[in-house]
Amino acid sequence: MKNKTSFLEMAQFFQGRPTAIPGSPEYNAAFCRMLLTAAAADAASIWQVDTENQLRLISSTDIPQDRVMDISIREGEGISGAAVLSRQPVFVANAQKQTFHDSRVDERFGLRTYAMISAPIVFEDHLFGVINILNHHSDKLFLPEWKEWLSALAVMYGAALARAGRLTPYRVPSKMRMGMEGKSPQVPEGKTVIVGISQAVQEALHLCLKAGETEIPVLICGETGTGKELAARRIHEASPRAKGPFIEVNCAALSETLLESELFGHVKGAFTGATHNRQGKFVAASKGTLFLDEIGEMSLASQAKILRVLEEKKVTPLGSEKPVPSDTRIIAATNKNLTEMVKEKRLREDLYYRLCGLEIRMPPLRERVEDIPLLAIHFLNKAYSQQKKKVPLKRPLRLSSEALEMLVAFDWPGNVRQLEQALFAAAALCEGDEIIPANFPAWFREAAASQAKQQMTYPSGSHPPELESLPEKGRHFLKEEERKRYLEALQATKYPGTGRWNVSAAARQLGIPRETLTYHLKKLGIL
Repeated sequence: MKNKTSFLEMAQFFQGRPTAIPGSPEYNAAFCRMLLTAAAADAASIWQVDTENQLRLISSTDIPQDRVMDISIREGEGISGAAVLSRQPVFVANAQKQTFHDSRVDERFGLRTYAMISAPIVFEDHLFGVINILNHHSDKLFLPEWKEWLSALAVMYGAALARAGRLTPYRVPSKMRMGMEGKSPQVPEGKTVIVGISQAVQEALHLCLKAGETEIPVLICGETGTGKELAARRIHEASPRAKGPFIEVNCAALSETLLESELFGHVKGAFTGATHNRQGKFVAASKGTLFLDEIGEMSLASQAKILRVLEEKKVTPLGSEKPVPSDTRIIAATNKNLTEMVKEKRLREDLYYRLCGLEIRMPPLRERVEDIPLLAIHFLNKAYSQQKKKVPLKRPLRLSSEALEMLVAFDWPGNVRQLEQALFAAAALCEGDEIIPANFPAWFREAAASQAKQQMTYPSGSHPPELESLPEKGRHFLKEEERKRYLEALQATKYPGTGRWNVSAAARQLGIPRETLTYHLKKLGIL
């Protein structure tokens, strides 16, 4: 009961007459100190969303105030970023085992985060930031109740800010902006957000940020609709070329002649219809990034010309003999198996090795089921923002539990793009404030019903062919190390003396929703 008493004492912090203005450094420091004691935490902190949708650290018990000003993370990144994006508290028992934990703050100050809870500060649909409590020792855990308690305290904190008229975005001080000029930012600038806390997405995001720090060629692989263009934009925004242009060319949408004209440009009279000189994308993207989507669809002749440009850093427009310098970074993407294409002589081997300095795989949605709730919130917020410009709306739509269950159970052959279309359609059809299964478009309801019927054709206790041999086939849904992590959590949290698994406790230790863990375990044939 001590923890509950401590929580009630924390709640009283907002009831009395404050000795400092809510939101001021003194107020924030006092709040964090009390929170530290109440939760028996090693550290407590407050992060505020700024005008660029980044989270800025504004108060911390373990980082000096004069060093917090230049620390920031992006929406969707790390545990705090996930809480901001989902507007739901995130609880992890061991951040070191969570690939979506952003360890930059730990590394910078010589810390090590284990148990952590991050709760969004939301008041009347206005998002201010997050409150965090965390421990730096692996043997210290928070009571599960603190997830709800911290959420309640975050709401009270937001209400106190609103009463003081300080529920506003963080603004980077002009002196700080001047001091940051010419320096590498702690977090890459840009507005492209890759939504997800799954290991597969966080690995891809990490590689994107690493790729942005170098000029190494990048090849992005993944099925249609997995977000290859978003990954390319993140690389561009994380690079020194961020202020230059980002230009995309879909190689599959153009014939050979048009593709070469698009990429290299042409001079007047180069072919029928060429009535004037035209600058190609290679030159237009100078000092920036050229994204070649579906690179595997190019002809061998076009591939040879691309290779020559990459080697010589010069472009020769169609119909001209005079090369033009091109300082352009190339990022390529494909939904095909390029190594097979090389073997079949449909892709030049030398071009493949030129393009594939670093390969980033964007996972299909069926391999990142835990991200579906976050993606759903993201797309519903996006639909709300677009619709609000036309018709005044009170708040973004919610998903009913039945609707969310339907989304999570579907395999999404069209991946994230297909999920987005389903949610946009549901938002347009919904007449209340909560989306139910009937609001989904007919194509999705029919496909989901067909998939469910197909799964029911297998006898009780048996599994579809793809799950008959684990672990090999189980990796279709999760990587082997992730499967092992789930089993370790189940073993560590099983009921004492019974040997039975406690799925709820395992989910809490893993820091993921119980329904997400259950879904994965069923897919793997473990449950």
